[in-house]
Amino acid sequence: MGGKVIVERDAGVATVTLSNPAKKNALNLKILNELKAALDRLSEEDTRCLILRGEGSEAFCAGYDITQIPAGGSGEAQVLLSSNPFDDMIRAIESFPSPVIAMLNGFAFGGGLEMAVACDIRIASDQAVFGMTPARLGIIYRPAGLMRFVNTIGLPATKELFYTARKVSSRRALDLKLVGRVCPPEELPQVVLEMAREIAGNAPLSIRGTKRILALCMQFRDFPPGEASVVENLIRSCMESRDLLEGKQAFLEKRKPVFQGR
Repeated sequence: MGGKVIVERDAGVATVTLSNPAKKNALNLKILNELKAALDRLSEEDTRCLILRGEGSEAFCAGYDITQIPAGGSGEAQVLLSSNPFDDMIRAIESFPSPVIAMLNGFAFGGGLEMAVACDIRIASDQAVFGMTPARLGIIYRPAGLMRFVNTIGLPATKELFYTARKVSSRRALDLKLVGRVCPPEELPQVVLEMAREIAGNAPLSIRGTKRILALCMQFRDFPPGEASVVENLIRSCMESRDLLEGKQAFLEKRKPVFQGR
C-alpha cells in the first residue's frame, strides 16, 4: 500500500497532508494508521490549530481506495469490522483538542468527505467537487457516519447527498452548509493559513474548552452530572488562568495578547 502522511509546523499551527497523489489521496490502512498516529502526537504538543489537506490541487481525498476494500469473507474484512481503523481516525479528528480546518483543495468523496465533515471548519477551492457515493457501490453507510452529516447539514440535505450519490459543486456545497467558505484555488492556502493563525493567536484554554463543550452539547440535551462537572471545570480553569489576566491586561494596554495556554 502506498501513500504517506506529511506533518509540517508553523509555530502553533500544524499542517497534516495526505500524500497519495497517484490515487487522488485515497485512504488505505497505512495512511489511516499514520494519520491517527500524527494526530495523537500533535495533540500532546502545543498545537493550537491544525490544517488537514491533500497533496496537490486535484484532490483533498477521493475516499477509501476501492482496490483496498477486502472481500466480505476475508480475514482482513473481519479485522476491519472489529477494529475499524477508519472510525478510529475519524474520532481522532473530532476529539483533537484544538480546532481542525479542512483545506478542501480538490475532490472530496466518500470517506474523504466524511473526514472533512469531522473537521471543525471547512474551506474549499471553488474548483472542488464533493460527493457521497456508497449507493453507487452497493454499500450502506454506518449510522455514526450518517449522523455526522445530519448534525452538520441537516436531514433533508443528507438524504439528497446519499440518495442521489450526485457530484456537488463547491457553490452547491456552500448552499448545503457542507463548507463554510469558498475561494479561488490560488487564494486557498493563504486564506486557510490566515484563519489558522488567527485561531492560534487566541487563548488556547478558551478555544479548547469551547470545542469540548460544543462536542458535549451535540451529545446531550441536558448534561448528566458527570459531564456537567467537566464543563464547570473547563470554565473554572479559564477563569483562574494566567491567560485571562494577560487578555485583560492586553485589552487595557491596547496591544495584542500573548497567550501561554495556562
